[in-house]
Amino acid sequence: MAEPWKRTENGGMMPAMRRPLLTLLATALLLAGCGGRVQVPTPLHLALVTNSDQRLDNDLREDFQNRLKLVERGLLRIHPEATVQVAIYPVDQLLAAIQRRSRAGLEPDLLFVNGDTALTLLRDGLVVPYPASPELLQSFEPSMLERVRDPQGRLAGLPLMVQTQVGCFNRRQVPEPPRNLDDLLRLSASGRPVGLSVEAVELVWSAGSLGAVPALIQTLKGQPLSQANQQALVGWLAWLQQAGGQQRVMFFANQQEAIAAFLAGQVAWIPCSSVNLGMIRRHLGSNLGVAPLPDGPGEQRAAPFNRLRVIALGRHSSGNARRLALAFARFSANPLSQRTMTMGSLTVLPANRFVNLPLQSSQQLQAMHTALDQGRQTNALAALIHGNDGRLPQVQTLFTRLVFGEATPPATAEALVQLLQPKR
Repeated sequence: MAEPWKRTENGGMMPAMRRPLLTLLATALLLAGCGGRVQVPTPLHLALVTNSDQRLDNDLREDFQNRLKLVERGLLRIHPEATVQVAIYPVDQLLAAIQRRSRAGLEPDLLFVNGDTALTLLRDGLVVPYPASPELLQSFEPSMLERVRDPQGRLAGLPLMVQTQVGCFNRRQVPEPPRNLDDLLRLSASGRPVGLSVEAVELVWSAGSLGAVPALIQTLKGQPLSQANQQALVGWLAWLQQAGGQQRVMFFANQQEAIAAFLAGQVAWIPCSSVNLGMIRRHLGSNLGVAPLPDGPGEQRAAPFNRLRVIALGRHSSGNARRLALAFARFSANPLSQRTMTMGSLTVLPANRFVNLPLQSSQQLQAMHTALDQGRQTNALAALIHGNDGRLPQVQTLFTRLVFGEATPPATAEALVQLLQPKR
């Protein structure tokens, strides 16, 4: 069971439930006014949820804590009555954790989750729609908001950060990152292994490089494919099979395996989520290189499947806790907070479109910003199929058979269309 954590004065974290009396007494003394009036502390329970490609360890806890601390300090200056308590959960344990904490009367007031997860929680009645004002919604691109709306148009959460998909390479083995798909295959042919995951969301970037994203969007909308889109779909799948036939292109069952191989030096280049860059840099140091994912021929651009992190609202907050939760969300979404979170970590980008960043100050930041721009072509795709869609394991099976030569690109294209078309 994950344990809630409470921020201490020196910026560290301590288990929140172990010292409740001390916390309440200290807060009461701090909040006593000149006339002796004491504000009653209001606990705000936050649940931070990891991605499926993240391992919950001390390093990840520290990353989360440092990112949260930047916003929390500002909020407490405005709302000193808040006592923020944080629990961190792996995404596959979230549902059980919410149910368990609900029985104990400790259901989260706020949840920091991926947009896909927020939609699932809203569908299952475990969070409430986010009541964003029209003025607040103006801070985000409409296509970004569509990714976190359910079929009824309800907002599952308020966008907070964007986790971009970029290329990670080991500078000892790869002096210059591959800029296009031909460069990538030449890299592997020169004896520098390339690692790819057969998970569908990890391979979509290459569909963009080969012009196949419109075919996927048409399929998910139930529209018949044009001849050009049909050819682009088969061409993308043919490239994946060609890559699978290369001696030094290694396909992994999931992204965690690909990252582990990269850290072990078994592969020299992988696609990776920006949220993992801090952990990877702790292992590789200055040998870690970060660059945009390879584009394709002509003007075809890579299409990274960038993830949204959102703030969702728990179901059963008290009136004061709900007020503070909404204040926390608004404060987190303002341009200054967004910029501070981005520059404090260099692993996420702001969801607020009005934040100006010093892109020339960091090659990593430039690569992430390019990925954000590349990924705009997948926003429509992400709104049609979410990362927890039940069809994705079957798509992964199709890709696995394809890259190991057990199915042809035309046959895989036909099976993929049949699988992804809406059922009538």
